Amino acid sequence: MYLVKIRNGDETTVIHGTKNNTLGDAKVSMTVSAASSFTFIIYPNNTGYFKLREWTTYIDVTQSGKYIFRGRVIAVDPKHNEDGTFCKEITCESAMAYLNDSILSWEKVDKKPADFFVELINEHNKQVVDAEKQFKIAENSVTNNTNNLYCYVEDGISILEEMKTDLLQNEDLGGELSIDYRDDGNYISWTRDKKVKGQQVIKLAKNLKTLSAKPDISKICSVLYPFGATKEVPVDQKNDEKTNEVSTPRITISSVNNGKNYIEDPELIKAIGRVSNTKTWENVKEPKNLLAKAQEYLKTMRNYRVAYELDAVDLQPLGLAVDSFECGNYYHVINPVINIDEWLRLVGVTINLNKPLESTLTVGDQVKRLVDYSMDNIQTERNLRRLAAEQQILKHQNNMLIDENNQLKQTIIKLWNDILSKQESNDSSGSAWNWPFKPPATIRFDGAQLFGVNPGGEFRPNGFHDGLDFGSVNWPGSEVKAIHDGTVTLKGAMDGLGNYFVTNGDGFNIVYQEAFGSASDIRVNIGDHVKVGDVVGIRTTDHLHVGVTKHDFNAALGSAFSNNGTWLDPKKLIEDGLKNNMGTTQPVNGDWGPVIRNAAAKMKVNISDNDVNRIKALIANESGGNQTVTQQVWDQNMAAGTPAQGLLQYVPSTFNAYAVDGHRNIKSGFDQLLAFFNNSTWSSDISLHGWGPNGSKRFDKIPA
Repeated sequence: MYLVKIRNGDETTVIHGTKNNTLGDAKVSMTVSAASSFTFIIYPNNTGYFKLREWTTYIDVTQSGKYIFRGRVIAVDPKHNEDGTFCKEITCESAMAYLNDSILSWEKVDKKPADFFVELINEHNKQVVDAEKQFKIAENSVTNNTNNLYCYVEDGISILEEMKTDLLQNEDLGGELSIDYRDDGNYISWTRDKKVKGQQVIKLAKNLKTLSAKPDISKICSVLYPFGATKEVPVDQKNDEKTNEVSTPRITISSVNNGKNYIEDPELIKAIGRVSNTKTWENVKEPKNLLAKAQEYLKTMRNYRVAYELDAVDLQPLGLAVDSFECGNYYHVINPVINIDEWLRLVGVTINLNKPLESTLTVGDQVKRLVDYSMDNIQTERNLRRLAAEQQILKHQNNMLIDENNQLKQTIIKLWNDILSKQESNDSSGSAWNWPFKPPATIRFDGAQLFGVNPGGEFRPNGFHDGLDFGSVNWPGSEVKAIHDGTVTLKGAMDGLGNYFVTNGDGFNIVYQEAFGSASDIRVNIGDHVKVGDVVGIRTTDHLHVGVTKHDFNAALGSAFSNNGTWLDPKKLIEDGLKNNMGTTQPVNGDWGPVIRNAAAKMKVNISDNDVNRIKALIANESGGNQTVTQQVWDQNMAAGTPAQGLLQYVPSTFNAYAVDGHRNIKSGFDQLLAFFNNSTWSSDISLHGWGPNGSKRFDKIPA
């Protein structure tokens, strides 16, 4: 689960990660040694819709308390869509981009690289003032053979651009910038690649979806013409008009290379023939130094680069891997079909917050020897010659891979179904309340039975009663029924309570006590999910005590005789809940028609018998009338970790976009029908060949 918060001064607002606040198309894109970006769409029903301001709103993205992104909003683009809906497209940049806010003046640098890096960070912190945009140095370890940097800083260059120009892109230095987001600030490091290996394996038929390898030999040469700095004009010729009219030649290696201004590699010439290229070193003024650099550079031509592109499922959210994909780490990639078994570095990762299983991965170029490339080509030719003989074997292997891939898909489907079934108990927002027994014609409680301080309850400490007693005289019957949806979290026996159990739903901890002469009279166990009206026990005493609190139950027991707000009035909760009764919310003998009509009426929609029949046909086509079903077929929704669910098979993001407050249980058919009629184009969107809402959201809550 990803949590997104925005900060405006001392005000913090959660805009993603709760039932009522969800962002659309939210993606964090990270690249090695560059500022990350965070883009998303926000809708008017989000509490942060009017709180996003360019440059002054700071934003945090966390996963289980770990920072994924920290930065600021840089663009807010309001949109009015053709369907009448409104939204804003938001673009954010990460903290590394703060280094663009500080500007340098001309300077000649001749010092240790590490000292210059410290100087740049100190200058940045001095200029920006705002602690939010300042940096602390975590690690500063890049240097060169001489441990000295000689360069010129240009007027008006930003500190980030200066770091790129004279540190990161310096052939003698290089290294990478990284930011560690901590609670006490942003920590910046300048280090070389630490070769960190991730534990998650990317493997065909496990989590690898696509992989391609693209060798690049376009820049390889066997003959190199090196050039150095431009030759200095002799003093006696500086004022010569002719000299000013012609270009100035560069330093070459002719004087130290037997008159030749080029070098060649015989081994490469045998492999690729005579392929010429040039290379210029602007700061090299001595021919012998130029020759040394050219020889070293030509050796690198024996290598070539391979660019990989891959798409993989991140198994960490499913509990099938101990780590998620992290930008900059190396991962073991295995695809035996195309003969790849290598550790590849992820230099870019894009995370979709609404589809956590999907990660778009960019892999850094891998360096290989040219002879290996030739051998690969030879091997490819041999493989082609053997192809006919091996066709049946390959077909069999392919079928095995398909079977393994299908097994993976079914495993993911099962895991998601398990996860979603466990979440159902927490998705009962807005569920009804009712009495634990059939109410008598006249509802009456004695003073001692009522919640709070009432006449007749003086025998209790402070005269306070922390619940409501249902006596067998005024409330006859033996079957005890749940007064509200929830999951059984506690069950046992305790002095003063007798045999008891506690349910939790919608934040309410409800205790049922003093009604059960033995443990066997309680008909539910820990972990059971109960709905309002379910029989949860048999009363074998003279009364049932019901207590309700939003605090931890065991902690609330300490306030059993204190009128301090810890305990709530069950009678008021039940009566208020009955006033808000939603009418028919469950199918009648399998017929969803009455529920459809009820939902339409609640959403101020007039429907005909034909409309009802069309919607019933849609329900039959989507879920067969099963309001708790989760899709069982593999598609892009399942791969993304957002399978379609419920009566009308909404994906969670679409359901949340149209659901009304208090009715956001995706496994409730009634709640889905309310969302269905909350779409301004609901009638024209009905289709038995893949339906989806296209209109604007009509209401935030059920209209009065």
